[in-house]
Amino acid sequence: MSRGWRISLFAAVLMMAGGTVCVAAESPPRVVASIKPIHALVAGVMRGVAAPELLLDDQQSPHHFALKPSQARLLQQADMVFWVDQSLETPMAKLLSNLAPQAQNIRLMAQAEWVLHENAIMDEHHYDDAEHEDHAEHEDHAKHEDHADHAAMNPHIWLDLDNARRLVQVIAAQLSASDPAHAEIYASNAAELDKRLADLHAAAKQQMVAVRESKFIVQHDAFIYIERQFDLSRGLVIAVDHDTPPGTAHLQTLRNIVASGAVSCVFDEPQGNAHQIDIVAGEVAVRRAKLDAIGVNRPAGPELYFDMMRANYAAFVACLGGAS
Repeated sequence: MSRGWRISLFAAVLMMAGGTVCVAAESPPRVVASIKPIHALVAGVMRGVAAPELLLDDQQSPHHFALKPSQARLLQQADMVFWVDQSLETPMAKLLSNLAPQAQNIRLMAQAEWVLHENAIMDEHHYDDAEHEDHAEHEDHAKHEDHADHAAMNPHIWLDLDNARRLVQVIAAQLSASDPAHAEIYASNAAELDKRLADLHAAAKQQMVAVRESKFIVQHDAFIYIERQFDLSRGLVIAVDHDTPPGTAHLQTLRNIVASGAVSCVFDEPQGNAHQIDIVAGEVAVRRAKLDAIGVNRPAGPELYFDMMRANYAAFVACLGGAS
């Protein structure tokens, strides 16, 4: 990568940060990220400077969690905290107000224009051609400039690779503004990550072509971002999230759809409810696979995002294509 390109990206991230340059600190900021995928992208941008801290572990739901004393200390000592939105990490706003009023509070959904998708309407009509949205038409209203709270918007924005590339830019801009002494490193790392994410997108797009028409069921609705990005069929959803159990009638509806042979695969998740999957699958020998939105059981670090997303794409291709 040329020095000129690094300087160009540095200028771009400073513009995103409003052109604000703070006095250089003697050491890098102490950075905390709420969940593993965001932590991985932050760690990638900070590579060679410092390692960010991860707030939540695999046993904690981002939607409802109580902090351990060691986790509370991370927030108390933080200079910068990256998190997604209160629609995902529900307690975060209050925790930051109480424990980290001195820290830069970087709620990512408020920072930029994202590709956004609405949460699922949980019924069988996702497979009715008359009600199935055309992807191109959906994209016309998928991006939103107004980032006020919007309960209907799905917060799993990092599962879209265009969003991931934008996240890297936002993270680099915030870090560069707070720590200009290392801004050139942040810009160089961000440029490298951007290229890797673009390459990942190109490879996944090629993989997904063969399974676009296959029908499937997902544990919860995080994966709409993968479905829409690669023009897959709209997955039927078992539950709104892991903390909201579905009704009996809804489970029976899905069970009937599986029994009809309309579904190629049922996807579970590491934090999902296996009993719900068993109910939906019934006695039918439908294929099953796992998807993972937050990197459960994967070691935290800059490679987690890429490893997790490759595994998700491979799961879609294998299960929908009949190889699992």
